[in-house]
Parts: sequence; C-alpha cells; structure tokens
Amino acid sequence: MRTDPNVSDAGEIRLAALLRYLQTEPIEHVVSDEPADEACSGVQLTATIVVASETLPLLPPVLNEFCRRHEMQLVHHWCRGSDELFLLSWLNEQQRPDFMALHVKRHAAKQGTWWQRKRDDWRRWREPSGLLIACIGPDGSGRTSVVEHLGARPLAPFLAAHRMELRPHIMRPVPVDPESRVPRGRLGTMAKLMMFVADYWLGYWWQIRPKLVASTMVVSNRYFDDILVDPGYYRIDRSRRLARWLLPWIPRPELWLVFDVPSEVLQTRTREVAAEEAARLRSEYRKVLRRREDVVVLDAEQPIDEVCAEAERAIVAQLASRTARRLGLPDTSKDNPASTDVLLFFCRRHVPALSKLIRVLFNSDIHCRLPADVHMPHPYGIVLHRQAVIGHRVTIMQQVMIGSRDGDPNIAPVIGDDVVIGAGARILGDVRIGKGATIGANAVVTRDIPPGATVVGADRIVATSRNSATVGGEAAKVARFPRPPRQKPAA
Repeated sequence: MRTDPNVSDAGEIRLAALLRYLQTEPIEHVVSDEPADEACSGVQLTATIVVASETLPLLPPVLNEFCRRHEMQLVHHWCRGSDELFLLSWLNEQQRPDFMALHVKRHAAKQGTWWQRKRDDWRRWREPSGLLIACIGPDGSGRTSVVEHLGARPLAPFLAAHRMELRPHIMRPVPVDPESRVPRGRLGTMAKLMMFVADYWLGYWWQIRPKLVASTMVVSNRYFDDILVDPGYYRIDRSRRLARWLLPWIPRPELWLVFDVPSEVLQTRTREVAAEEAARLRSEYRKVLRRREDVVVLDAEQPIDEVCAEAERAIVAQLASRTARRLGLPDTSKDNPASTDVLLFFCRRHVPALSKLIRVLFNSDIHCRLPADVHMPHPYGIVLHRQAVIGHRVTIMQQVMIGSRDGDPNIAPVIGDDVVIGAGARILGDVRIGKGATIGANAVVTRDIPPGATVVGADRIVATSRNSATVGGEAAKVARFPRPPRQKPAA
C-alpha cells in the first residue's frame, strides 16, 4: 500500500476500510508491496493486491457494493493484459472529488497470446478510457475559465488533458476575423456547414479518438450546437434547417456542460449583450440539448472555483455511470410501475398521434429530458416544462407541476439529485432545488432551495439537513454526484 504524506486522514481511513472489506468477501487475494502501474501514478492513495484468477470476476460487484455503503463511486476500470486498475472516488470537505486506486494483479498469470493482445487493443479502441466534454454557454458565463482549469489540471482518471476551440481545426486552422459579422450568402453558408462536418469527422478519427484511447480528457470550448443558438456569431443567417439536419452526423461528446447564468448577471459581466439577447441565449442553450440525458446544467452565477468544483463532480458522475454500464453492474435505481414505463416511453419518442393520446389518458404533459432513474410511482397529472432540468434519482409524485412563471415563459426550474417532490407541489420560475431537498405535498416553490432542506406551504423552509454539504459557509449547489441509500457501514 502506498500513501502520500499530504493525503487526508479520511482518505487513508477509506483505503484501510476497503482492504478490510475485501477480507470479509470470498475473494482470494494477498496485499502486495509492489509498486503500482504508471496508470495510477497521479493518485495519492494506491493499494496493490494479487487475486486468484477464479475469483477475479467477483471483484467489480464487491467494489460497487463497498462504494454504495460508503458514499463513494467506482469511476474507472482499466485493463492491460493480466493487470487491472479500479479507481474509486468520493467528495472531500471542499466538495471536490478525491480518488484512490486499487491495482489488481492476477496470480500466476501467463503471458497473453498475440490474439489476446490484439483483442485488448481493439477493446480499448472501442471503449476508450478518455472523455470528450463539450462546454457551451454565453460569453461572460465563465465557460472559458473553467475550460482552462480542466485543461491545465486533469483529474486522476486521465493521464492528460487537451483543450479544443469549437472544432479540431483540421481544415482551415486559421480562424475567421471575430469582428466580422457580415452574414454569408446561401452558397457560402452551405459550404461553411459542410466544412464543419468534414472537420469534425476527420478531426475526431485523426486526433480526438487516439487521445481518448490514450486516457486523455478532451475539453471543447463551444461545439457545433452553438450554431443553432447563435448563428450570427458564425456569420450564418440562413440554412439553419440544414445545420439542424447535419447535427446527427457530427460526433457527439459523452458529456455536455451547459453554463447557465441569469440574464441580469450576464449583463453585468458583458455590457455588450442586451437584456433581450441575454434572455434569448439562456433559453436557447437550455432548449438545444433538452432531449439528451448526458447534460449537466451548471450554476454559473456562483464563484468560478465553485463552478469548477461542480464541473469536476459532473465529470466524475459521468465516469461512474459509464463504468457501471461497461462492467454490467446492477442498476440500483428505483423501480417504476408499468404505467410509468408506458408514459415515459411515448414521451421520450414522440410517436405521432399515439404520444398525444397517452398524454391525454394519463393527464400528463412531459416535454423535458428525464434521466433513466427518475421515480414516478403514480404518473398522473404531471406537467413538466420543456426546459426544466431534472436530476438523477428524483421522485415525482402525482399532480406535480414544474414550469415557468408569468412573464418569464422560457425559463424553468433546475432540480438537483435525490430530490423528493410531494403530490400536488408547484415549482415555478427560475429556481434551483438543491440536492437531497424535500418538497412537501401541495407546496409552492418560487425561490432557490438549499440542499437537504424541507419545504412546505408557500416557500417555507421548515428543516435543513445537518449533513448537507457546505462550501465556504454556503450550501453547495446542484451537482450530478449521487448519494447512495443510507446503510450501516461495514465493520
């Protein structure tokens, strides 16, 4: 076991608890003092064990159960020959992710054949360990600062970081004069869009994909979808329908970070943007990605350090979801009744006529993006705005309305993870509901709710969880870092 003198006591306690937990499981292993692989050289807490080949398939479910009990996440799995690496993460006191690595060696492993090595190479190419992240949002939202932070200091699961401005720049690497705002003609617009498609495809397979295979975090400042939000910035005044048609042909990132900031705050940061334009941009950025489940809306109104921490938590949560899918770990999300599955199926796919009929039968109108682990035990009378943002493991009871307020029709609430919304509750307007909050039955919410709080009546907070995370004396903002069910920790 290798530890760093600068590591907190909490990290050492978690690593020791993991080794003790493995002793109680039917996994034949021996703790080794051999140095860890270079893939985990950036992790301060590292342990190396030698495991029997017969019991090695049992290790991922055991680690997943350990993470569930200790409010951790299994965020990375790396395999090379007979060695495997598991990376676990948790939140420290500053609400930033910390990591520890478990390096696993097979006992008496034989040298792999040529075919096995080629198979491992193909698997790494098909399932790269890197991550492509797209950061979009208006100028003045702090997007560029967060991109620079992520690019300068990659997280522990990645060996390197790479920044990209809008596109790979394989074709026409010299950017156009940003001061020029003269719209192109129809032919010029079509040629520009086709050049973008060719640049994204060639750049992805020639530059980005090899970096992802080499465990690199690629962070893009803007992406092709910005054309649909602000076409005037790219001197595109026509052929927006063509740009929308070309959208599915562009390589898609695995994670989208949307920087959301109120129009009043955006005007104080950039005087060049009018109030109407700032409100329009905020609405369009939410609208352009409302059908995708790999989107995280960041509260860009808070200080830049907290925005960076929220972005890091979103990246770790995305890695944990991808690792669970690749390892085939059991889904711990709540089960929904068959009626909920029917409603969500037709709401997500928008089948002509039939989807509308299902909405009428259930008296529900759902247009926003819903994660797969949302819980609706009684899916009747639920109305969700098309720009509402729903977090993970959110429970929505019957007769719930999440929508906009009068005079602000394009801005809807942002609901954090693990939130419980009681029957008949109303959440209206530009508000953010913190992680783990509880909205009582028939409550009316028109202002921000801190994490872990309980709301009844009209904006009345009656309780706040003692365990709710705080940063700098203020409640932490909404993030996609799951909180497992409470259980008694293992001895």
